[in-house]
Amino acid sequence: MEITNVVATATLTTPLDLEHLQQHIEGSVLQKATGHWLKYRLQPENRYIAFYKSGKFLITGRGVIESLDPLVQRILALIRSAGVDADVLRVDINNIVAKDTVALGAPLEAVIASLDPRKAEYEPEQFPALIYKDWGVTFLLFSSGSVIITGAKSVDIASEALRQFETLLARIG
Repeated sequence: MEITNVVATATLTTPLDLEHLQQHIEGSVLQKATGHWLKYRLQPENRYIAFYKSGKFLITGRGVIESLDPLVQRILALIRSAGVDADVLRVDINNIVAKDTVALGAPLEAVIASLDPRKAEYEPEQFPALIYKDWGVTFLLFSSGSVIITGAKSVDIASEALRQFETLLARIG
């Protein structure tokens, strides 16, 4: 299983004045249409960061899990260098997106017929993948056997859900 994207949120001890941050963080862009968030690209990784008035910031990208603590500390230092007195209350992983390949013993039409209709959906004229929701994640299963896993809050959850999905598919095909 390969992790392709991670979304993490850090909650600060204070709300953020986004206009103030924009003036003090070079390269940041205030989303003028809503004014509710400030986007920034943290270098050298070009990692996407979104700051919110509520005192939260979002970190996205591949490799976030492995470097989460140092990333949060670098962003906190950036906020402090803008004159904001803040600390981090907590950091949460919101979503992990991963990809893998599974063995398919039957075409998607046969797979969907064997799955619980409350958990599965397949409308090839609208989207080429079977969508299956269980174990706290969503799977996008393509006819090639490629599978995208999204919605996991940890790598362990994604791995275990994939293992269970593979077991389910093996029973079908």
